[in-house]
Amino acid sequence: MTKIVTFGGGTGAPVIIQALLRAGFTDISCICASMDSGGKTGIIRSDERDQVIAISDLLRNLLALITSTNHQKNISAFTEMVSFIDGRQRNLGYTIYYALLEKYQNDFLKVQRHLENLLGVKFGGTAIPITTGSSNIYFQTQSGQVFRGEHELDKQSLSKNMITNVWLDPVVPATPEAIKAIKTADYLIFCPGSLYGSVLSNFLPLGVQEALATSKAHKIMITNLVSNRNQTHRFTPAQYLKIFQKYTGLTLTRDRGQNPFDTLVVPNLTKAQFNRRYSQVAAAYADEHAHFLGWPSAKFKKLTQKHIKVITSNTISITPQLNRLRHDPAKLAKVFKKIIK
Repeated sequence: MTKIVTFGGGTGAPVIIQALLRAGFTDISCICASMDSGGKTGIIRSDERDQVIAISDLLRNLLALITSTNHQKNISAFTEMVSFIDGRQRNLGYTIYYALLEKYQNDFLKVQRHLENLLGVKFGGTAIPITTGSSNIYFQTQSGQVFRGEHELDKQSLSKNMITNVWLDPVVPATPEAIKAIKTADYLIFCPGSLYGSVLSNFLPLGVQEALATSKAHKIMITNLVSNRNQTHRFTPAQYLKIFQKYTGLTLTRDRGQNPFDTLVVPNLTKAQFNRRYSQVAAAYADEHAHFLGWPSAKFKKLTQKHIKVITSNTISITPQLNRLRHDPAKLAKVFKKIIK
């Protein structure tokens, strides 16, 4: 059976997971960051004096892994419960998950099996936190400012003060389950999402870069559809390559090394083409200092010179009322069927 590992969280990784399930793959290890300090998770971590990991991405990925078509009432009831927020901004689903983590002494795989039995469902893989150590992201910007916590990524999202570096404090080890999944994978997929918060942060715990260096997996990167002002503004494929080289530690030279990814999946429209075809959507994003991430073929030259395969495809879906762009899991499933053997 083909072993696939995804890196990411937020809204991006669940779409990739759903696309893989649609494509018929059911041995998926979904690795996600566990250092989030924003939203409901941030409130819980603050209340617990940062002594617990963030589980928001873990739970999102786990729900995306559900393959069962029966027990829909159970699944719907659990999803509704996960979403409920009380008057103190505490989330009921998170509270139950944290209680199960305590019951099973941070063994998230036992928690997953407990939820399978409770809901009568099957998961098409495992959801794995990159670390169970308590830590926070720190990042530095072009101006030299240093910020603590992933919630600051959100607060600074419209800032022109671009991020230049990110690290963890304290430094924590990666989970053995994440390391094993990376080393034994046939395919590694870097999901769209917050570049620093959801993806690159997974390479920061101890042991991850070493595992990536020994991995024989084919590595696939799926770029974001829309830029983020303080992270990917006017980003090019060459910049994606450079930043992934930095944080994965994978660099291809003439006599040694390897690329941080072997295949790049990008939209089949350039920014100019998208702006002409979907002017209302482009205008809505421009109000948020964001733009479509699509490039002419000349922009892929530096990657193809390093033998990175670039696949341009139509994977876009648009929410009509809100003019929001998303990757379409049904369209992505067709892409995965062609790439993953």
